[in-house]
Amino acid sequence: MRKAMISAMRYWVFDANIDGYRCDAADMVPFDFWKQANDSLNNIPGRKIIMLAEGARSDHFSAGFQMNYSWDFYGKLKSVFSGQPASGLSATHASEYSSIPAGKHKLRFTTNHDESAWDATPMTLFNGKQGALAASVIATFMGGVPMIYGSQEVGRLETLPFFTNSPVNWTQNPDMLIEYQKIMTFYSGSETTKKGTLVSYPNNDICAFIRRSETEELVCDGECEKQRGYLYLTGSHWNACMGKCVDRLHCWGGRFNSSGSLRIFNPDQGSMMHIWLHFWI
Repeated sequence: MRKAMISAMRYWVFDANIDGYRCDAADMVPFDFWKQANDSLNNIPGRKIIMLAEGARSDHFSAGFQMNYSWDFYGKLKSVFSGQPASGLSATHASEYSSIPAGKHKLRFTTNHDESAWDATPMTLFNGKQGALAASVIATFMGGVPMIYGSQEVGRLETLPFFTNSPVNWTQNPDMLIEYQKIMTFYSGSETTKKGTLVSYPNNDICAFIRRSETEELVCDGECEKQRGYLYLTGSHWNACMGKCVDRLHCWGGRFNSSGSLRIFNPDQGSMMHIWLHFWI
């Protein structure tokens, strides 16, 4: 039976030219099957197969998966938006990545098919449009591989069952769709967002971090409490000002500006480009 299942997986690679699989309930399947299946798929000449495990077992990576689900980070996001300290986000990110091999990744999300069906949608979990977008900014830029689940980009409020017919109104909240498009366009167009070094500034009320490359610096900050304050970034010649606009840094609450980013030349740091993303939670 195992050989037949692996043969079926290879069939879709050859006949439908698919480039990978999301393997459902991967934690419930024995390691040795996944190792056998992944070895077979990864050894197909001329193909680069992406294998995603819907699970959190650490042995998924030694079995040949490139990614699995970032359940701990998702849980921490929900708790922060419910009032827990924001400092837990950077700690959870570090914990997840310390337990996986270099070059492997966690899938970051603010919902998926199970959560939107059985728990609640991002509009409920993260307190409306601004919160849903802010949570997506954190999940997208702190690290990992971001996932958008169909319906979150139009701000569906009701749960979305998948065993019964429940049409999505794709015309609602067009402004939110535009924001998601800008987030993902910016992410896909910047190597710093994917490969830059992460520097976190843990704080109970603020989620703030930098992704830094040799030529570019992405600064992300968001307020997790109504009380606004200031965060001074260690080792920098300028400060991140929370909750107000300053002369040379334009901040916007919960959304990107028209270009999707703001690039700022800082004469104190040579030719370094700074990208400022400010969001309110």
